[in-house]
Amino acid sequence: MSEQTKYPESHEQGAELNDAEEFDPLFFDPVIEAYKKHVDRTILRENLKLSPQERSEKFLSFMRSVWQAREASRESR
Repeated sequence: MSEQTKYPESHEQGAELNDAEEFDPLFFDPVIEAYKKHVDRTILRENLKLSPQERSEKFLSFMRSVWQAREASRESR
C-alpha cells in the first residue's frame, strides 16, 4: 500500500481526477474491505468463466423461476 492513501471524496466538490498521478491503484477503503469478507468469490469466478450468452441465459432462467414463484404465491392467496 502506498505511503499516503488518497481518497477521491476528499477533493474539492466538482474537482475531477484528471492526472494519472492522482489515481492510487492501491486505494484502500475499509468499508469495501469489510463487505468483501462476506462475498463468495468462487461463484463470481464461475460466472465469469461463462460466455456473455451463457450468463444471459442463466439470468433469464433465474428470472423465470422468480416469476413462477411469484405467480404461485398469488395463486395460493
